[in-house]
Order: sequence, then C-alpha cells, then structure tokens
Amino acid sequence: MVKFLLLALAFGLAHAHAEVDGKWQTIVIAADNVDKIEVERPLRLYLRELTCNEECSEMGVTFYVNLNGQCSKTTVTGYKQADGSYRTQYEGDNKYELVYLTEEHAVFTSKNVDRAGTETNLIFVLGKGGPLNKEEHEKLVKFAEDKNIPTENIRNVLATDTCPK
Repeated sequence: MVKFLLLALAFGLAHAHAEVDGKWQTIVIAADNVDKIEVERPLRLYLRELTCNEECSEMGVTFYVNLNGQCSKTTVTGYKQADGSYRTQYEGDNKYELVYLTEEHAVFTSKNVDRAGTETNLIFVLGKGGPLNKEEHEKLVKFAEDKNIPTENIRNVLATDTCPK
C-alpha cells in the first residue's frame, strides 16, 4: 500500500511538472496594493513561460515588464521552500505558490516585500488562450475576496500586453 501511495505521489508530481512547463500568458493580476500592478508599474508582469526542473524544486519564470514604453524581458528562478511555496528576488523578496492548475489556466498567489518593507499580496491568473469567461471571473472575484484583495483591484492585463510574444 505504501509503495502504491508513493507511486501515485510521484505520478502526480510528474503530471503537475508537465502541466506547468510551457508557454503561458498573464490574463489577470489582482493586488491589495493596486499601485504596484497598474500600467507601467513594477509588478504588472506579462508572463511568457514557466519551467520546472525534474522535481520542480526550481521554477523558472520568464516575463516582460513594460516601463516607460519599453518592454524588458526578465527571467527569475524560484526555489522551492519546505512549505511548497517558491522564493525569488525581483523588486524585493517574493514568495509565490501555485494554487490552481489545469491545462488552460494556472493561478498563483504571491507576496512581495519591496526594499522599503511594503508588503503586497497578489493573485496572478495565467492562461494559454483568451480572457476569463464570466464563470471564471466570478470564481476569481470570490477568491480575491477570500484573500482580502478588493475586487476593484482586479486588473485585466491582456489588453495592455504589447510586449513580444
């Protein structure tokens, strides 16, 4: 029985690894500190790719930031922590966690602590297609409320994504 559970766990991790690897695009960002995610602000990330090593102990995140009309490509590596979250440095210290994954969508929660010590809690919704449908948006609104992020702080970023694909 124990061998079966270990095999199931290993298969589940390999399956998650396969699903998270690949091309993604930021659909929506929400934050309790909305100033950080407005157009041309540092945490308005236009994601392009996620990569995981074999055990997904390291997650590469490739994205663009559009500041002053210039798209700057950045890749950071998040290192898996004991609690299953990832940590990296970008505009301060970041701790992020994959909370939902399907073939079409990935949802991450994140906490950024900038150099001044300001904490920003975020939700990133990634996709492989177009915008969220009405039902998906309603689920996001509920999730944002559960995370104490005002629903008026939800930003659709697809319309402002002018960076290279």
